[in-house]
Amino acid sequence: MENKYVKQLKDISKKNLEQVGGKAANLGELLKTDFPVPDGFVLTINAYNSFIEYNDIKAKIEVLIEKIDKDDFENIKIISKEIRKLFKKSIIPKNITAEINQFYEQLEQPQVVVRSSAAKEDSPTTSFAGLYDSFLNINGKEQLYKHIKLCWASLWNVRAISYRLQHNIKGINLGHAVVVQKLIQADKSGILFTANPVNNRRDQILINSAWGLGEAIVSGDVNPDQWIVNKNNEQILVKEIAEKKKMTVWKNKGTELVDVPLEKQKMTTLSDDEVHELSKLAKKVANYYNSPQDIEWGFYNNNFYLLQTRPITTLFPKIEVDNGSNRLRVYINFLLIDKVMPEPLTPLGVDIWKLYLKRILPADWVKSAAGRLFVDITEISRLERWWNKLSNNSFAMDPLTIKTMISTLQKNKDTLKEQRKSFIKLIPTLLSFISPSFLKFVFTSMYKALYGLLFSPEKVVEKAYQYGENQIKLLKEETKSLESKEEKIAFIEENALSVYYFIPLQVLYYVINSLNYLQKSKKIIRKHLDCKYDLSIVEKSLPNNVTTEMAIDLLKIAQKFAETKENLSTEHPEIKNFLDKYGHRTYLEVDPGVSRWQEKPEYIIDLIKSYMKNKSYQKRLSKFYQDRERADQLIAEINNKLKEKGAHRQAKKVKKLLTNYRKLFGVRELPKYIMTKGVAIFREILLEVGEELKLESRLNSKNDIFFVRLQDIKSERKLQDIVEENREMYKKELKRSSVPRVVTSTGETIYYPNIKKADNVLVGIPVSAGVQEGKVRVLGSPDEAEKLNKGDILVTKATNPAWTPLFLEIGGLITEMGGPISHGSVVAREYGVPAIAGLHAATTSLKDGQIIRLNGETGEVEIIK
Repeated sequence: MENKYVKQLKDISKKNLEQVGGKAANLGELLKTDFPVPDGFVLTINAYNSFIEYNDIKAKIEVLIEKIDKDDFENIKIISKEIRKLFKKSIIPKNITAEINQFYEQLEQPQVVVRSSAAKEDSPTTSFAGLYDSFLNINGKEQLYKHIKLCWASLWNVRAISYRLQHNIKGINLGHAVVVQKLIQADKSGILFTANPVNNRRDQILINSAWGLGEAIVSGDVNPDQWIVNKNNEQILVKEIAEKKKMTVWKNKGTELVDVPLEKQKMTTLSDDEVHELSKLAKKVANYYNSPQDIEWGFYNNNFYLLQTRPITTLFPKIEVDNGSNRLRVYINFLLIDKVMPEPLTPLGVDIWKLYLKRILPADWVKSAAGRLFVDITEISRLERWWNKLSNNSFAMDPLTIKTMISTLQKNKDTLKEQRKSFIKLIPTLLSFISPSFLKFVFTSMYKALYGLLFSPEKVVEKAYQYGENQIKLLKEETKSLESKEEKIAFIEENALSVYYFIPLQVLYYVINSLNYLQKSKKIIRKHLDCKYDLSIVEKSLPNNVTTEMAIDLLKIAQKFAETKENLSTEHPEIKNFLDKYGHRTYLEVDPGVSRWQEKPEYIIDLIKSYMKNKSYQKRLSKFYQDRERADQLIAEINNKLKEKGAHRQAKKVKKLLTNYRKLFGVRELPKYIMTKGVAIFREILLEVGEELKLESRLNSKNDIFFVRLQDIKSERKLQDIVEENREMYKKELKRSSVPRVVTSTGETIYYPNIKKADNVLVGIPVSAGVQEGKVRVLGSPDEAEKLNKGDILVTKATNPAWTPLFLEIGGLITEMGGPISHGSVVAREYGVPAIAGLHAATTSLKDGQIIRLNGETGEVEIIK
């Protein structure tokens, strides 16, 4: 008869994953392929289910789990303890122990390891490594039964419950298998990764090794030896021999941590030949699974054994080079440098952005990974004499990305030179940039820049607004004639370049000359005047800034409702008017897959309520208008001082530069405002297509359309499974704690670390002057505004216009991304909020409630308490 509860490892594979769990399925696969794996068996999920039903545990667990609160750690500890007690006092049914005995006796050796193998573990998006319990050197049937129960109970330990709650894995129908294997009495053991988990390089293997069993490495009781091996030629790149003072050894009962004999503490655990042998074995495993693997191994009686393998889930996805080329390519995070956006795009958002980028760049230069867009900048390596200029470019949206790019090119300079094509072979690529639409854009842009020089600022501002709104109006008109979903998709494909690039950039070209007016003025002032002037005052309360005006409108609305005591609702004319003007905006607004304020106005209502509660509207409005007056007074004062020095012509020039700067520079926020109007049009069209696909039963909801690709929409297949998979991956990417600024074709990720001046001082880029002490408040998105108290120092990855209303309440701003001209920096200067950008890992280095001192002039953040 076929066994119902226990299977031999050699008889199972990944096909049995749901019944035997990830660990057992992987071990079975390895055994089937003749990899050196200790023999053993597995108790299936059926055995676990039969056990909890036989002992009437299931209903009791269900009652306890209902009381769980994922934010109440003490509560989780109490419930976990109660559940594990139930397992401990229960007995394993005889029909299960009979099958256990049959296979245990076949192993011919009493010493075994007993390890958990959960059905939900080690998926591509989650890794439960280390959460469940394993036991080494278990001897005899009674001890085996006891530790099988302990493995089952570990499904409900504190670590596992907390991890599942954080990943929204709920309920009690989880199942837990248990692996029983021969104990390898290893002389030395370790862990290896078939891709380097430190730098993400797929062409490197990282090996850790120590004396005895691998438990000492896993638990952190020993500093292991370490090797980094080139996967392609098996050359040892790094060899670090540690002083290994402890090791885990097996005793008659279990295992014990003991001292390593003195003569072996500094001795290498692996010879070079053994490193090469282990590397070859690791490559075979990775090739078999076709993915990077985290492998536990042991060495006994001159043989290596594989004790476990699982996918490495922490690696940033590798960018695959076209045609399988092994030439080194360097890619820059495009939306990070262009929009200071570290967050992912929805799958359809990625496709639409690619439509635009592939119209202005060679198609094979545009890549995507983890919902982010990357552009190949390898050919910039030819411009070595310009690297310093690029690195010091004050107009970069995220200066640290430029510095990271330059440092990566510098580090790989020799390799890039060796593989470089001749300039003649590069000519076709260069010519691909020159298209009729590009030439038309250049000509019309030059005209707009010239218009900005020749006409008054008032006319230029009017013209810029008029041009942008007219282009959006034309797009809107064109959508009225669209009928079929094919026509609607074609409309987006044809207009992506205009919405994301041509229209916004042409709006900007009307005021492009004003971008350096401030620097020109500073140069003249430094030359003629001894006294220093704080020109940051000139940057505050700029007119014609659509983002600032949005925040001022909110303050005025809050003031009116506070005075009139009217009912605040989305149906009120004041709110309707605000949403008519700004309702196309939202958090991550360049992605058509993200809902707009018009669709979810509750965010705006909550903001207005917070202003009314704090009663800060009058103070903020007064400060805004006072800053305007101060700016005008400063310009007049500088003008008079220059005249007193006899520099009459320069006085006139500086006055014009600063006055025009104030009138024109605010328009730099207009291009994105216009762009997001176009993106909102795309969203409306795509929701219509989504509705059609829902009627065709290809989607469950019209909003699901943003979690498929354009090619999926054009197919005839049902898309529900694709939606579910893509949505889960998108949610995972939203939680990614850090995103590389630059990646290479080897898989290497480069983030650019922050600079530490002292233990309690971090340094970023100073972007808005002023010193502020206050409490840290780390926010992931503007939707968490209720956590923010007046005067807090807001810490986040990056900001966009959706964050602007929050700036009215904060005392200071720190962002991980961005530079002097990124959105948050410009608005912070306008509001007089001290700010620092480009502070790497700020959201993890700084914690809620910490008292810090932020210096917006030096870029320093000092942790006070």
